[in-house]
Amino acid sequence: MRSLRRVSSTITVLFLLGPAVHQGQGAGGQEATAFLRAVGDHFGISDGEVAVLSRWRLSAGEIPVVLYLADRAGVSPDVVVAQRRRGESWMAIAGAYSVHAGDFHVQMDGPPGVLAGTYERFNGRSASEWRGISLSDDEVVALVNVRFLSRFLRVSPARVAQELGGGRAMVDVFQRLGGGGR
Repeated sequence: MRSLRRVSSTITVLFLLGPAVHQGQGAGGQEATAFLRAVGDHFGISDGEVAVLSRWRLSAGEIPVVLYLADRAGVSPDVVVAQRRRGESWMAIAGAYSVHAGDFHVQMDGPPGVLAGTYERFNGRSASEWRGISLSDDEVVALVNVRFLSRFLRVSPARVAQELGGGRAMVDVFQRLGGGGR
């Protein structure tokens, strides 16, 4: 994984200008802070850099997407955020860097839960055809977080996917899977 430690001067300046604010969706401050700390640990960036991303009106679940795409594309996270703030979809941003649906695919070891429809589209094609699959913003967020949470918490991707049901926020899924004690 390319190092995301070299965050652009824009992020550094923004961090120095104001206090860190951790925003979570669907959970209190401590839970959101634990989730964002886990995101930083997983992607190898500081708590301060994650705090800057959380100030840019992204949901907690979108921050791993920013960092995943920045890493895959070899660009700074603030470039990805700027594109998103201009209203671009996650797939449009990914496509600009030759990242496609296959790059978001996570091998499932059981039922894919709320991602069943997504996996039907993957399973209906050979891996070489996954480039042509279009994913919604919600699907991209879910797939990136399934990858992140399963690896970070050392639980199966199918277990994470099952927890995504019921419209739960990523912070809540993280908590339910045992991330609060890390």
